Amino acid sequence: MHGLLNLIYRFYPLAIAALLAAGAVWLERTTRSPEPTANVTVSETPDFIAETVRITGFAADGKLHYTLDSPVITHLPVADTTHAEQPRLQLFSHERRMWINADRADVAPKGTQVDFIGNVEAEREGVLSDPPLHLSTEHLTVWPQEQRAVSNVPVRLTHGETRGSGNNLEADNVFGVITLSGKVRMLLTPRNKRKS
Repeated sequence: MHGLLNLIYRFYPLAIAALLAAGAVWLERTTRSPEPTANVTVSETPDFIAETVRITGFAADGKLHYTLDSPVITHLPVADTTHAEQPRLQLFSHERRMWINADRADVAPKGTQVDFIGNVEAEREGVLSDPPLHLSTEHLTVWPQEQRAVSNVPVRLTHGETRGSGNNLEADNVFGVITLSGKVRMLLTPRNKRKS
């Protein structure tokens, strides 16, 4: 019995230290802030909504290059993208204008790229030697500063009496040079009709 008491007295400080250490670990774990999860959902709440808006861009020489009008625009800060409802883009180049309308558009930062979506209608005004050009599609991506446009869905073109359609479109120089691809159909009319 005396030996057992000596053993208990000998290990008593160790047992107390172990109990204190376990209590400290338990206390630290219960009071710790929860770890941030990796799958935190980022809010898509807009940071501003504006009505009756006009976005204006100027060329390097200071001349008006394009205007984008919309009754309502919404800016999402996460993607830094601006959504425009019923947009109307007007491009100014080489003494003629072009208009593009759609149901909606997504505008990249600084207006470098505009994606027109739904009932896209584009028209370039004509001049004496060149009739108006009309285009319709469901999606059209335009780079206003580069004067370039691309569509990867079916398009229909009307240029005077000439009609055309295709699955894809690439256009440079504000629809000055147009390339249609994928099941292209064209109805061409001669420029100079023969006199009878």
